[in-house]
Amino acid sequence: MPHEITRVEQIRLSLYTMLAPTHSILSPLPPEFANLGRMASVHSIDSQRELSPRTRDILATIRELDLRRDVEALVGAALDALTSLGRIHLPQDELEDPSGERDVRSKQQYVELAPYVLAALASVNQLTDFVAASFTPPADATAEPTADDFDLQFDLVDGPTGEGAGLTSSTTAARPELTPREQVADVASALSGMLRSRVASLAPRLRHALSQTDSWPLLSELDSHKRALLKGVQGLLFGVLGVFADGARREEILPEYRSAVHESVDLRAAITDLSYHIGRFNTAMSGAQPAELVALVVGVADRLSRFAARPEYRTLRAEDKKAVIDFRRSLHQLRHNKNGVPVVHLRQSVEGFSKFLDAMHSINHREVLVLHDRQRLGEAADKLAEALLQTRTDPASARGQLQGIVRLLSSVIGRHPELDQALRTFGAGALNPDLENEVARWQKLVTTAVGVVG
Repeated sequence: MPHEITRVEQIRLSLYTMLAPTHSILSPLPPEFANLGRMASVHSIDSQRELSPRTRDILATIRELDLRRDVEALVGAALDALTSLGRIHLPQDELEDPSGERDVRSKQQYVELAPYVLAALASVNQLTDFVAASFTPPADATAEPTADDFDLQFDLVDGPTGEGAGLTSSTTAARPELTPREQVADVASALSGMLRSRVASLAPRLRHALSQTDSWPLLSELDSHKRALLKGVQGLLFGVLGVFADGARREEILPEYRSAVHESVDLRAAITDLSYHIGRFNTAMSGAQPAELVALVVGVADRLSRFAARPEYRTLRAEDKKAVIDFRRSLHQLRHNKNGVPVVHLRQSVEGFSKFLDAMHSINHREVLVLHDRQRLGEAADKLAEALLQTRTDPASARGQLQGIVRLLSSVIGRHPELDQALRTFGAGALNPDLENEVARWQKLVTTAVGVVG
C-alpha cells in the first residue's frame, strides 16, 4: 500500500524544494526524514526523557496495567515532542550584532533550522498517531476545542496569580460517567485533534513565508507555531494526567513550566523598564550638545543589550524582536557616522522606537493580566485599609505592612504610570513621616489603577 503524503511531509518538501536551488547541503533529502516519525511502530515509543517524581506517582495509581502502559507511552511521546520543540532556537534570539555584518535576513540561518523543525514536527506527528492507534474515543466524544478557546482555558487554569492548582480546564476535564480508559480516550482524542490541526495549519503558512524576499515572515511563523505546538502538547499531557490527579500542579509534571501569567507579568515589567529609560534618553537628548550625543547613544545601546539579554526578551514575538534589533542597529550606524551623530535622524529613530514601546503596552489587554492585576490590586486595597487603621495604634506595624504592600504592587508595574512612578521612588528617600497620609496616598494610587483595569 503506497504511503500517503502527510501535511508534515508537505512542509518538508516545501522547505527543501524552495531552498535547495541555492543551498546544495539540502540535496539529497536526508533519509531519516522519509516518514517523519512514522517509521517506528506507534506501540513501541521509548522516551529518552526522565519522568518527574509526581508523574511517576500519578502513573502508579492506574490500576489497569494495559491502560497504565498506554498512558506511560503517551506521556513519553509528549515529553519527547516537548524536547524536540525546545531544540528549535530561532536566529533572532542570537543575531544581536548591531553592525549588521551578520544579516538576520540570511537564509543560511533558516536552512540550518530545517532539521530541528522537521524533527519536532515528526515528534508531534508520532504523538498524535499514538493517540489515534491506542485510544478509541467514546460515541459521544468531547468536541475538539477551537484554538482560541483552548489557549485561553489553558492559561486560566493557573489562576489569576499563576499559583493555582490543577492540570486542566473544565472544558477538557475527565467525565466521571466514563471508564478510566474512556476518559483518557475522550480527553486525548479531543486535544490530539486540536494538535493535528495546528500542525496542518503550519504547512500553507510556512510555504507562503518561504516565498517572501524578507525572511522575517518565516521567523514569525516558526515562532508562533512553536509556541502553539508547545502549548498544545502540554495541554494533551496535562489533560491525560488530569484524569487521574487533577489536583497536581503543572510545575510538578514539567519543572520548566512557566504560566502565561508569570511570563506576561515579567515581560510587562521589562517593557516598562525599557520605556522608562528610553524616555529619559529622549528628555536628555532634547537639550544635549552634539558632543554629548555619542555618550547618550552608547548608554541607550547598553540598555538595549541588557534588555535583549533578559529571559523576557525571548518571550517577545518575532516581529517585536525585529523592532528591537532594528533600533539597536540604527543606533550603531548613527553613532559611527563619519560626520558625527545626525541629530534629526537620531530623533526620528528614537521617536519611532518610543511609539513601538507605547504600542507594546497593549499587553495590558491580555486576559491573564487583567485578572492578575484585579486580584493583586484588590489584595493591596484590603491591606492598605488595615494599614490605615494601624497607623494610629501601631505605627511600626503599619510601616512594615506598607512596605509589604509595595512589594506586592511591584507585580502590577506597567498598569498605570502614576503607580509605576511611586513604585520607582519608594525607598529612594526617607519614608514620609506622616504615615497616615502616606498610606492614604497609596490608597488613592491603587484606586486609580483599579479604575483602569475595570
